[in-house]
Amino acid sequence: MELKELFLRNVAKYIRPQTDPVAVKLVFDGAEPPEGAVMPMDKFGYPLTVCQGVSAARRMGFTMVFRKEDHACPPALCAMGYLPTENLLAGKVTVPGYAGSEEAAVKIEAANVLLEKAPDAIWIAPYESAAFEPDIVLVYGNSAQATRLAQGYAYYTGDGVASYTLGRLACASYINKVYVRQEPTIVIPGGGERVFGQTQDDELVFALPAKFIETTAKGIEAVHQVGYARYPTGFHGITAKPKLPGKYYKYLMPSK
Repeated sequence: MELKELFLRNVAKYIRPQTDPVAVKLVFDGAEPPEGAVMPMDKFGYPLTVCQGVSAARRMGFTMVFRKEDHACPPALCAMGYLPTENLLAGKVTVPGYAGSEEAAVKIEAANVLLEKAPDAIWIAPYESAAFEPDIVLVYGNSAQATRLAQGYAYYTGDGVASYTLGRLACASYINKVYVRQEPTIVIPGGGERVFGQTQDDELVFALPAKFIETTAKGIEAVHQVGYARYPTGFHGITAKPKLPGKYYKYLMPSK
């Protein structure tokens, strides 16, 4: 079974996300974009945020291509190497909105992982229909689903999965950070992604480097088969003896 088929089958069967897993590729070799891909400036006449592109892929099945001119978010343009980062790293856009002092602002921005070289484009598509091999796969879900994915990753690697958020610029975490460090990460989306990408309040992002697709897929299934942890979560009370109000029995079932 091909890795894509294995991963998608096991995620669908054992994780049950409400939206499609998303394939992300950073293109540095000038490759032609996938046929039928949507490039925001060409399609709409205006740029979009990357989180909008991710949502378009996972909810609407679009293949999205983001060149420099297709990005609407200046902080993302800085983080992904398209714009100078001096003012971003100095906290100019962070005070007072996200930081109470310049010192805190600088510290917040220094925590972002910035790409040293800007890609020619970023390709984003539903993993199932992606016509390219991804660098990263994103699975959106609730905390229980993210836990199951982490269990799948840990089953063969023995490693935990860190959760990370600065409350903003989530794309720099689930794309840049995962691409550069090659470690899976559970990311809490920021406010911008909720406003523009319409990510729901209960959604987390499980971002997985492509090199862990096979072991994670197999681990998800293995944990399920053992039966210790499953999704949907099993509740002991479902098979516990019901205890109902006494008068139900007194008046409706006198023989009891």
